[in-house]
Amino acid sequence: MAEAMALARHLAPLPRPLLLVGETGVGKGVFARLIHAHSGRQGEFVALAGGELSESLYHDQLAGHEPGAFTGALRRVRGVFERAHGGTLFIDELPLWPRAAQSALLRRVEEGLVTRLGAERELTVNCRLLFASNRPLAALVESGQLLADLRWRIGEFAIEIPALAGRAVDIAQLGYYFLDRARADFSLAGPVLFAPEVLERLVTYTWPGNVRQLRGVVEWSCTQAALHSADLINLSHLPGYLAGTDAPSVMLGRGVRRDLSTWAFERADHDRRGAAGLLGLHPNTIDRHRKAGLA
Repeated sequence: MAEAMALARHLAPLPRPLLLVGETGVGKGVFARLIHAHSGRQGEFVALAGGELSESLYHDQLAGHEPGAFTGALRRVRGVFERAHGGTLFIDELPLWPRAAQSALLRRVEEGLVTRLGAERELTVNCRLLFASNRPLAALVESGQLLADLRWRIGEFAIEIPALAGRAVDIAQLGYYFLDRARADFSLAGPVLFAPEVLERLVTYTWPGNVRQLRGVVEWSCTQAALHSADLINLSHLPGYLAGTDAPSVMLGRGVRRDLSTWAFERADHDRRGAAGLLGLHPNTIDRHRKAGLA
């Protein structure tokens, strides 16, 4: 994940289409906003999901229309390309697009020109294009879901975002981030901690829904703990499928406990006892793991 984020920052200023590939829920939209933030562009960030593209109205959604262009067109409407001029256009779920819409998109990617419905002249647009897919583009072309020409136009610069399962430190860090956010969003005083057995359950669960699922689990568990005035989230506050011992889990590689200890030490502002409380370990164990990482 650190490598993917570093690559995103490195590629952010380049004026080329960029593809984000990863399972559903890994945070492709978050990456898109990160890239926009580091692109140096001052324009708007505009997101369009493939599922939102109507087969009969795709030209209007992409390019917009002038008043009187069709029945009910009472005012000028800008399409997503024009709205993103000077900024970033993030297109998600591209394989869901009709083939005619993909052809129209290919022209706009290559030429940077749009024409509103009912307009007499073309407009030149300059926006950074970001695309997202939960499958490799080669597989989408082979299945007939994506135009081959479009694959070569948008897939040369690509970032693969790893799935959440097995990324113990990321899970712990994101878990506490979502916990802090939930307390703020829901105006709750507590809980402020995960019980050690809950944190262990979180970092070893398989997370088929990735980051999106983790956020939902943390928010639900936070509200359940607050309902019982608990200062920490315990197993009884988790959703039922996670609370039981039969929740599917992954084997964590060697060094993970050391990495978690280092993270906990930083999270606790370098307080040994605070770090030990996060992980349910003795403070001396925290020291041993951290020293092993420095050896």
